[in-house]
Amino acid sequence: MSLRRFITLSVLCAGVSMIGACAPSVIPPDPNASHPLRASPEVYTLVNLHPDEDDQELSSVNYQDDGLIPLCTPIRVTFLNTEELQFTVLASGRSYRYIFHDTMKMTPGEHVARFFGTRCDRSMVQTLAPIDQQGIREGRALVGMSKEAVLLAIGYPPEHATPSLDSDEWRYWLGKLDTMMVIFAEGRVVELKD
Repeated sequence: MSLRRFITLSVLCAGVSMIGACAPSVIPPDPNASHPLRASPEVYTLVNLHPDEDDQELSSVNYQDDGLIPLCTPIRVTFLNTEELQFTVLASGRSYRYIFHDTMKMTPGEHVARFFGTRCDRSMVQTLAPIDQQGIREGRALVGMSKEAVLLAIGYPPEHATPSLDSDEWRYWLGKLDTMMVIFAEGRVVELKD
Protein backbone atom coordinates (compact mmCIF):
# COMPACT_ATOMS: atom_id res chain seq x y z
CA MET A 1 0.00 0.00 0.00
CA SER A 2 1.35 3.38 -0.92
CA LEU A 3 2.05 5.95 1.78
CA ARG A 4 -0.46 8.30 0.19
CA ARG A 5 -3.23 5.63 0.23
CA PHE A 6 -2.34 4.69 3.86
CA ILE A 7 -2.58 8.33 4.98
CA THR A 8 -5.86 8.81 3.10
CA LEU A 9 -7.39 5.68 4.70
CA SER A 10 -6.06 6.65 8.15
CA VAL A 11 -7.55 10.14 7.92
CA LEU A 12 -10.82 8.74 6.58
CA CYS A 13 -11.06 6.16 9.35
CA ALA A 14 -10.16 8.76 12.00
CA GLY A 15 -12.96 10.99 10.75
CA VAL A 16 -15.41 8.09 10.61
CA SER A 17 -14.39 6.84 14.06
CA MET A 18 -15.68 10.09 15.48
CA ILE A 19 -19.13 8.86 14.54
CA GLY A 20 -18.41 5.30 15.66
CA ALA A 21 -17.92 3.33 12.43
CA CYS A 22 -14.22 2.44 12.86
CA ALA A 23 -14.12 2.51 16.64
CA PRO A 24 -14.99 -0.50 18.78
CA SER A 25 -18.43 -0.53 20.38
CA VAL A 26 -18.66 1.54 23.56
CA ILE A 27 -21.20 -0.87 25.10
CA PRO A 28 -19.35 -3.61 26.98
CA PRO A 29 -20.37 -7.21 26.40
CA ASP A 30 -23.44 -8.32 28.33
CA PRO A 31 -22.15 -10.68 31.06
CA ASN A 32 -25.72 -11.61 31.94
CA ALA A 33 -26.82 -12.81 28.50
CA SER A 34 -28.10 -16.03 30.09
CA HIS A 35 -29.83 -14.27 33.03
CA PRO A 36 -33.53 -15.29 33.14
CA LEU A 37 -34.64 -11.75 32.27
CA ARG A 38 -32.25 -11.65 29.30
CA ALA A 39 -33.14 -15.15 28.15
CA SER A 40 -36.90 -14.56 28.27
CA PRO A 41 -38.47 -13.12 25.11
CA GLU A 42 -41.00 -11.29 27.28
CA VAL A 43 -40.56 -9.72 30.70
CA TYR A 44 -43.07 -7.63 32.67
CA THR A 45 -42.93 -4.62 34.94
CA LEU A 46 -44.00 -5.75 38.43
CA VAL A 47 -44.84 -2.22 39.59
CA ASN A 48 -45.65 1.06 37.86
CA LEU A 49 -42.45 2.75 36.68
CA HIS A 50 -42.02 6.53 36.45
CA PRO A 51 -39.36 7.28 33.82
CA ASP A 52 -37.89 10.57 32.78
CA GLU A 53 -39.36 10.47 29.27
CA ASP A 54 -37.03 13.14 27.89
CA ASP A 55 -33.89 11.19 28.81
CA GLN A 56 -35.58 7.77 28.55
CA GLU A 57 -34.06 6.87 31.92
CA LEU A 58 -35.03 5.47 35.28
CA SER A 59 -32.94 4.97 38.38
CA SER A 60 -32.83 2.50 41.24
CA VAL A 61 -33.44 5.56 43.44
CA ASN A 62 -36.94 5.39 41.90
CA TYR A 63 -37.40 9.07 41.11
CA GLN A 64 -41.09 9.81 40.72
CA ASP A 65 -40.80 11.42 37.29
CA ASP A 66 -43.85 12.31 35.19
CA GLY A 67 -43.71 9.30 32.85
CA LEU A 68 -45.71 6.15 33.53
CA ILE A 69 -45.03 2.60 32.41
CA PRO A 70 -47.93 0.67 33.94
CA LEU A 71 -47.75 -2.45 36.06
CA CYS A 72 -47.58 -5.66 33.96
CA THR A 73 -46.32 -3.88 30.82
CA PRO A 74 -44.55 -6.39 28.52
CA ILE A 75 -40.93 -5.43 27.87
CA ARG A 76 -37.80 -7.01 26.44
CA VAL A 77 -34.56 -6.72 28.42
CA THR A 78 -31.81 -5.93 25.93
CA PHE A 79 -28.84 -5.44 28.28
CA LEU A 80 -28.04 -6.10 31.93
CA ASN A 81 -24.83 -5.63 33.87
CA THR A 82 -23.87 -4.37 37.33
CA GLU A 83 -24.38 -0.73 36.31
CA GLU A 84 -27.63 -0.73 34.35
CA LEU A 85 -30.46 -2.59 32.72
CA GLN A 86 -31.71 -1.59 29.28
CA PHE A 87 -35.16 -2.53 28.07
CA THR A 88 -37.70 -1.85 25.34
CA VAL A 89 -41.47 -1.55 25.87
CA LEU A 90 -42.88 -4.01 23.34
CA ALA A 91 -46.09 -2.09 22.54
CA SER A 92 -44.39 1.24 21.81
CA GLY A 93 -40.87 0.18 20.83
CA ARG A 94 -39.55 2.88 23.21
CA SER A 95 -36.25 1.99 24.91
CA TYR A 96 -35.09 2.96 28.40
CA ARG A 97 -31.99 2.76 30.59
CA TYR A 98 -32.52 1.71 34.22
CA ILE A 99 -29.42 2.87 36.10
CA PHE A 100 -28.27 1.27 39.35
CA HIS A 101 -27.42 4.09 41.76
CA ASP A 102 -24.44 3.67 44.08
CA THR A 103 -26.72 4.00 47.15
CA MET A 104 -28.29 0.58 46.44
CA LYS A 105 -27.89 -1.82 49.34
CA MET A 106 -29.17 -4.88 47.43
CA THR A 107 -27.32 -6.51 44.59
CA PRO A 108 -28.49 -5.44 41.12
CA GLY A 109 -30.09 -8.88 40.69
CA GLU A 110 -32.06 -8.61 43.94
CA HIS A 111 -33.12 -5.08 43.10
CA VAL A 112 -34.24 -5.95 39.57
CA ALA A 113 -36.34 -8.85 40.88
CA ARG A 114 -38.53 -6.33 42.74
CA PHE A 115 -39.31 -4.33 39.59
CA PHE A 116 -39.20 -6.86 36.71
CA GLY A 117 -40.23 -10.49 36.27
CA THR A 118 -41.16 -13.13 33.71
CA ARG A 119 -44.79 -13.25 34.93
CA CYS A 120 -47.25 -10.62 36.16
CA ASP A 121 -50.83 -11.22 37.27
CA ARG A 122 -52.72 -7.99 36.77
CA SER A 123 -55.94 -9.58 38.07
CA MET A 124 -54.56 -9.32 41.62
CA VAL A 125 -55.24 -5.57 41.45
CA GLN A 126 -58.97 -6.34 41.20
CA THR A 127 -58.85 -7.94 44.68
CA LEU A 128 -57.68 -4.66 46.25
CA ALA A 129 -59.81 -1.85 47.66
CA PRO A 130 -61.16 0.76 45.22
CA ILE A 131 -58.76 3.45 46.55
CA ASP A 132 -55.86 1.04 45.95
CA GLN A 133 -57.03 0.39 42.38
CA GLN A 134 -57.36 4.12 41.72
CA GLY A 135 -53.82 4.87 42.97
CA ILE A 136 -52.36 2.03 40.89
CA ARG A 137 -54.25 3.18 37.80
CA GLU A 138 -53.08 6.79 38.30
CA GLY A 139 -49.54 5.81 39.33
CA ARG A 140 -49.55 7.73 42.59
CA ALA A 141 -49.93 7.25 46.34
CA LEU A 142 -53.29 8.29 47.78
CA VAL A 143 -54.51 8.58 51.36
CA GLY A 144 -56.20 5.32 52.33
CA MET A 145 -54.03 3.03 50.18
CA SER A 146 -52.41 -0.11 51.58
CA LYS A 147 -48.65 -0.60 51.62
CA GLU A 148 -48.99 -3.30 48.94
CA ALA A 149 -50.90 -0.93 46.67
CA VAL A 150 -48.37 1.89 47.18
CA LEU A 151 -45.59 -0.49 46.09
CA LEU A 152 -47.55 -1.35 42.94
CA ALA A 153 -48.49 2.29 42.24
CA ILE A 154 -45.13 4.02 42.72
CA GLY A 155 -42.61 1.22 43.30
CA TYR A 156 -40.27 0.60 46.19
CA PRO A 157 -38.76 3.49 48.13
CA PRO A 158 -34.96 3.72 47.82
CA GLU A 159 -33.29 1.45 50.39
CA HIS A 160 -30.93 4.10 51.73
CA ALA A 161 -33.88 6.35 52.66
CA THR A 162 -36.28 3.62 53.80
CA PRO A 163 -34.24 0.65 55.04
CA SER A 164 -37.32 -1.34 56.10
CA LEU A 165 -40.77 -1.64 54.55
CA ASP A 166 -42.02 -2.35 58.09
CA SER A 167 -41.48 1.35 58.81
CA ASP A 168 -44.52 3.64 58.83
CA GLU A 169 -42.62 6.34 56.92
CA TRP A 170 -41.42 5.75 53.35
CA ARG A 171 -39.35 8.44 51.60
CA TYR A 172 -39.48 8.81 47.81
CA TRP A 173 -37.61 11.24 45.59
CA LEU A 174 -39.74 13.46 43.34
CA GLY A 175 -36.55 14.73 41.71
CA LYS A 176 -32.89 15.14 42.58
CA LEU A 177 -33.66 17.47 45.51
CA ASP A 178 -37.36 17.10 46.33
CA THR A 179 -38.71 14.27 48.44
CA MET A 180 -42.11 13.00 49.49
CA MET A 181 -42.94 11.09 52.67
CA VAL A 182 -45.69 8.48 52.57
CA ILE A 183 -46.89 8.03 56.14
CA PHE A 184 -48.82 4.93 57.19
CA ALA A 185 -50.86 3.98 60.24
CA GLU A 186 -52.09 0.40 60.59
CA GLY A 187 -50.87 -0.40 57.09
CA ARG A 188 -52.77 2.39 55.29
CA VAL A 189 -51.60 5.80 54.01
CA VAL A 190 -52.70 8.54 56.38
CA GLU A 191 -50.60 11.43 55.05
CA LEU A 192 -48.40 12.49 52.13
CA LYS A 193 -45.81 15.15 53.01
CA ASP A 194 -43.38 17.04 50.75
